[in-house]
Amino acid sequence: MQDLCGKLSGSAQQLCYQYVGAAKEDAWDAAAAWRRTSPESFACSGIEVECLQEDMLSSKVGSACRPLAEGAQCELGKHCSSGYCRGQRTPSTDDNSSHKQQQQGGEDEGAAAPRSLLAQMVQPVAAWPTATVSVSSGSSARRVPEAFLSTSHEYNRIHDYGDERNVASWAEVFKMLSPSPIIRVGGASQDKMTQVPDDATWKALKLLQQKTNARFILGLPLWPKNAIAMGKQIIAASKKYLGNSVIVYELGNEPEFWPTGLGGYDATGKWKPAHASAPVVNHLLLLLLLPQPEFWPTGLGGYDAKGKWKPGIDAYAKWFDVVARQVNPCNHREDPKFLSGPGWGNVNTQPTSWLARVLYTGKDCYLAETNIHYYPYIDNTTVTPKQLLSQSLQDFGLSKYGEYQRLVEKEKLGVRISETNSLYGGGKVNMSDTLIGGLWVADALFAFARAGAKGFHLHWGIGGHPTGDLGQPNTGVQTNFYYKYKNATYEFKQLQALRVDASKLEKPVPWPSVHAPWYGYLFWTIAAAGKYNSKSDATFVNTKVEDKGKCGANMKVWALRADNGDLRIALINKDDVINCNMKLWIDDKRFCRTASISKLLPGQAGIKSKGNITWQGQTYENAGFTGKIQGSTVVMQIESKQYPKVGKCGFEVPVPASSAALLVAKKATK
Repeated sequence: MQDLCGKLSGSAQQLCYQYVGAAKEDAWDAAAAWRRTSPESFACSGIEVECLQEDMLSSKVGSACRPLAEGAQCELGKHCSSGYCRGQRTPSTDDNSSHKQQQQGGEDEGAAAPRSLLAQMVQPVAAWPTATVSVSSGSSARRVPEAFLSTSHEYNRIHDYGDERNVASWAEVFKMLSPSPIIRVGGASQDKMTQVPDDATWKALKLLQQKTNARFILGLPLWPKNAIAMGKQIIAASKKYLGNSVIVYELGNEPEFWPTGLGGYDATGKWKPAHASAPVVNHLLLLLLLPQPEFWPTGLGGYDAKGKWKPGIDAYAKWFDVVARQVNPCNHREDPKFLSGPGWGNVNTQPTSWLARVLYTGKDCYLAETNIHYYPYIDNTTVTPKQLLSQSLQDFGLSKYGEYQRLVEKEKLGVRISETNSLYGGGKVNMSDTLIGGLWVADALFAFARAGAKGFHLHWGIGGHPTGDLGQPNTGVQTNFYYKYKNATYEFKQLQALRVDASKLEKPVPWPSVHAPWYGYLFWTIAAAGKYNSKSDATFVNTKVEDKGKCGANMKVWALRADNGDLRIALINKDDVINCNMKLWIDDKRFCRTASISKLLPGQAGIKSKGNITWQGQTYENAGFTGKIQGSTVVMQIESKQYPKVGKCGFEVPVPASSAALLVAKKATK
């Protein structure tokens, strides 16, 4: 492999050496990064399932994989030349997943309108354009699931949340969302694991569960040949430590993005990659049709009865079924169903027929629900804030999701979006980690709850790392760490500056660092549940845009009717320039007696704010290591208006650019 690395140049060479030097499970990530970023050189690397598994289990430097010889066929009509599979394919550009999530604060852009003015503003502004929306308070659409907003985390550092030294601070975070939050543990870490989580991890999860009353969704591996054995071990350990708090187990994660390509084992126990017998694909056509090379599906597959990998959706579905029936047997009608799948990497890219294969095989035996992932279908290296927040981008995702929803509803199973966020690959610095990400989160929660999803799990990756690196820009609450040194607290890089060896100190304490997207979580929570640490208690009601004026498509209105009769109307202005007055017509005058308004406001950098963001007048600035929101709640009263020409009453609410407001109208009893 070293010889191949020497032939390559630029990023391909770097990726090759990165793989050669990778230790154990890191080999999975290195292979995946190489395959995604430089597919031409990866095609000649000789990395296949057997040798990749050997590398993942070995502590030796180097690789068991043998690169293809010079001139060897690497794909149909292509041959290896100087380490590259020559042809028409074009490598993708690097994403931003390796960037560190910046801490909240550090505003460096020009100030927007004075915050004090925005906070006090309850009357419409004459100079602003006005949009008119009617609200049908008596209609009933989708019911919001009681714990719709949830989170997703990799196995790697899930133990940080249950660290006994600071679990109370993490409990403050998770309990904001629900009295029994649903925490999904899985992702790439579940398929690349070479051994099940250790006792320390399970003990940390148990402590977190005790402090938060959390429920869990746990990922089971599908890619390894010993997936059945490891799956059974994970299920047994979870029952020992977590009891009945696990609501479902996910089998496999994003199989179309496995570093070896989609495939499976055949009858002799040999892995067959999908390209070995897949139909000829015009890669130039794919390049034209799919703007994101990371999302190129390479064909599914799975292991057959003899343990050999076979390519194609049929092989994959059979392998999924084999593993599923072993870890969740259904020998008797009363046997419980506790699996979820298939965990496609993106709802935007996979045909519903693939889900149907898994659904129809498992619905009567082991499938308790289905799950898919959702990320906006756009290139995260070139995307602009306006593109990310555009209605057309959201509409495309919703239309694709709707196909899955209709299919699964026929079988009376739910669809859980078990992994999602503003952008794939961990997000984009200075976009996902700003109020852009916060407004995206808030609007997406309403949109997919309204569309019928069972849950919406925002992915935080590993959360963070003691070195201060590896946090994702789109993380709602990042895991930061402090070390204790001479009766003070220091971060890793501060110790480096002092020339202090952190490895000789007590292990660092993980603490919750709230970032901009989290404010979108809180906005949704109050809209859906009325207060923190409560179950969602609302049903969507219909709205209609009567006149959008000059406010534009990025002004969103969502209306919910609470079980106590309250009408909660969310107003989200995703435009970074256009302020808007929202005129709301309500069809029942009993809602026009008493109403209040709460505001989500940006910091001084407007929509690009990372810090100084407030929701209901509260913020996490100066929260220290506590995980507690700071300040007093600010909720203002607003007067109703009468619209005799249309026979309705309502309200007029000013919604500045890059902000959101929640109007709560109480229903009069007389």
